[in-house]
Amino acid sequence: MAIYSAGRRRTMIILLLSSVLLITLDLRGNAVFNAARSGFEYALRPFEVAGDVITRPVARVWSGMTEVDDLEAANRLLQEQLDAQRSDQIAAQNALIENRDLRALVGLESLAAFDRVTASIIGSSPSNFDQRVEIDRGLVDGIRVGMPVINSAGLVGKITNVFPETAIVMLVTDPQYHVPVKVVAEVLSTPPTSVPDTVPSGLAVDDVVTTTSTSTTSTSTTSVPQPIFDAAGNPLDPSLLAPAGGTTTTSSTSTTTTTVVEMVEVTRETGELDGFGADQYPRVRFIADSPQFGLAAVGDAVLTAGGSLSLAPPDIPVGRVANVIQRAGAGGLELEVELNADLDRLIFLSVILYVPPIQAAAVR
Repeated sequence: MAIYSAGRRRTMIILLLSSVLLITLDLRGNAVFNAARSGFEYALRPFEVAGDVITRPVARVWSGMTEVDDLEAANRLLQEQLDAQRSDQIAAQNALIENRDLRALVGLESLAAFDRVTASIIGSSPSNFDQRVEIDRGLVDGIRVGMPVINSAGLVGKITNVFPETAIVMLVTDPQYHVPVKVVAEVLSTPPTSVPDTVPSGLAVDDVVTTTSTSTTSTSTTSVPQPIFDAAGNPLDPSLLAPAGGTTTTSSTSTTTTTVVEMVEVTRETGELDGFGADQYPRVRFIADSPQFGLAAVGDAVLTAGGSLSLAPPDIPVGRVANVIQRAGAGGLELEVELNADLDRLIFLSVILYVPPIQAAAVR
């Protein structure tokens, strides 16, 4: 006997065909089905909201019970990082003050010595074809063509066109942008006197100075008194015993090895920073592949170099080396630089009212 009768088979076939038809109409889009779906969603929304209201406190309590240890550990880590950043910030501010005072004492250019004009971006935004923006300051504010533009993170670009109340800024990533820069890193201030057996993690052998100190320790020991005997061989009164013999002195020499790491920030190499478009890092060219100051490495800081021909004063932060490219032949190295400034989120900019020394002398 058949499991399903003819009537049941017909019913199943009809239901299957109806399902296929409804799915096809739904995929192709149908006003009736869309209206019905919207009606069901509207009718069931209060129940969905009520379910969320009921289950949300339970879910939060469960998350609090199971994730509290992880949250506390993450909070401790963040607090340690914040404390370290505060310490670094204080040290950096002190270093900047000392650097400014020293430069003023010897008559060198200092970034803090130049006036600035704060501006906001108006009009156009940078695109893949045009890496330039417009600001709401111009000739009446003392802005001139070529002056560098920065934000709180570092170098942004330079002024290329100036109007009475507005100006155009060419960004660092523009292919027509060029500025002299220097690559700096922490290296030894003096060559090492000797090489230790172990080198601290993260330092090269050449970055470690080992000093050896020798100390001598003397220990004096008094001899034990010797008994005195009479003519018959009997010992005398112990209180009458007198010390005899000499004093023995023992000397021991100990050697202590101390590892001293002396670090100082010096210029490794100088070169020319060129823009390569919005979707690529700017590059530093004309870097000599020589160990005079140590080879450039990923993470080294890049700052403006200044100079009589440069449109930017020295020591404006630009970014850090992201990649070191070895060019063929005598081409030396090329460095890709990850900028400090986020050029996609520019709001307020500062124009440094800087005129190169050679240009200032010509004006006089």
